[in-house]
Amino acid sequence: MVLRGDPTQHNPLQERACPVSSPRPIDSQRPGSPLPERRSLALSYLLWCVCLVGVCGLQRFYNRKPLSGLLWLFTLGLCGLGQLFDLIQLPKLVHQANQSLLLEGATVNAVAIERQLLALARRSGTRGFTINDAVLELQLPPGVDSTAVRAEIQRLLHSELLDVGNDERGRVIYREP
Repeated sequence: MVLRGDPTQHNPLQERACPVSSPRPIDSQRPGSPLPERRSLALSYLLWCVCLVGVCGLQRFYNRKPLSGLLWLFTLGLCGLGQLFDLIQLPKLVHQANQSLLLEGATVNAVAIERQLLALARRSGTRGFTINDAVLELQLPPGVDSTAVRAEIQRLLHSELLDVGNDERGRVIYREP
C-alpha cells in the first residue's frame, strides 16, 4: 500500500497523471509568485469603513498604494481629511490598481504575438507570409484582432526583425531579413 505524501514509495499512477513535458501557457505565473488579482470596489469600501474604528489607510494598501497607506495609517487618514477624500476617490483608486494588470496583460500579448510572427517568418522562408497568413495561423489571445497583428508587424519592421517585399503576384509579403 502506498501512503499519500511518502516520497520513498514509487507510485506509477502519479507518473501517468503528471506528464513531464506538459506545455505551459506563455503568460502562466512562476511557482511561488503571487497571483495578480483584480481589486474590488465593494471590498475597498469595506476596508475604508475600518477607519471608523481608528485604523486608517487599509483601502490604500489593498489598492496597491503602500506608501500613502503608511501615511494614512500613521496620521489617522491625514486627520480624517484624507479618508473623506478617499471616500469620494475610491472608484478611481480601484481603477488605477486594476489598470496595471491590464497593462501587464497587454505586454504579455505583444510578446506572444511577436514570437509567433517571428516563428512564422522562419517557417515561411524566402516565400514569406502575408498579413492574412499571419491572422489565420497565429493563436491570438482573446480580444486581439488583425489591427494588433498589423501594429506588431510594423514594430518588427521598424526593429529590422522582418523584411517587406512583394511576391510574383504583387502581394505584400514579410520574411526574415
